[in-house]
Amino acid sequence: QAGFAVLKAPDIPSVLIETAFISNPEEEAKLNSSDYREQLADAILRGIRGYFAKNPPLARNREV
Repeated sequence: QAGFAVLKAPDIPSVLIETAFISNPEEEAKLNSSDYREQLADAILRGIRGYFAKNPPLARNREV
């Protein structure tokens, strides 16, 4: 288990998305394609929407 500090918030959903490695020439070439980046963005959005469809956020009372 990696200890990514950015993912340590206990009360919010967190995800680290690595879509490719620019050190890999084939993956770097894909990332240069706007169509490929659009496909990645759409897939990430579908995943986020799917998560929240199954796990709706709970309302929280906040004192100001």
